[in-house]
Amino acid sequence: MTTEDLFLVLATVAVVGHAHWFFGNLYEAVVLAPGWTSMAGRPVQLAGGILAPGSPVRYYIPATPLTALVTVAAGVAGWNVPQVARPPLALGVALCLVSAAVTVYIVTRVNLRLFFAGDTAPEQKVMLARRWVRLNRVRLVTVGTAAILLVVTLIRCRTA
Repeated sequence: MTTEDLFLVLATVAVVGHAHWFFGNLYEAVVLAPGWTSMAGRPVQLAGGILAPGSPVRYYIPATPLTALVTVAAGVAGWNVPQVARPPLALGVALCLVSAAVTVYIVTRVNLRLFFAGDTAPEQKVMLARRWVRLNRVRLVTVGTAAILLVVTLIRCRTA
């Protein structure tokens, strides 16, 4: 397998990973978040704990870090791609890392307090839910744009 072949495989897997990441977060934004933000001070909880069935954590634990790692590996393996494909590749990798950083912040600073801390006041839970919505919008834009840029990179590599 050549370096170019490795890059093509990694970049394709990264695009699929970004699609998984994007549509999972879009689902949460459209289906779940409206209920969290309309709680009007009532407690927001996920039944059964952080790893219980239905918890988004189970969905993302394997996929998000793997997608970030594969994307970085694609960036390294693809650094010798045609010159025209380097800018979208570099920006796609950078946006993936931004998305990962936003996700880490959401999980550690918002989700844990919103869903699993028993001592968080109800009005603070509503504020945290609204913060989740704002940060998730940023994450949707960065993840979606990273996926598009990786697709552009693949197209430019094929046509160059």
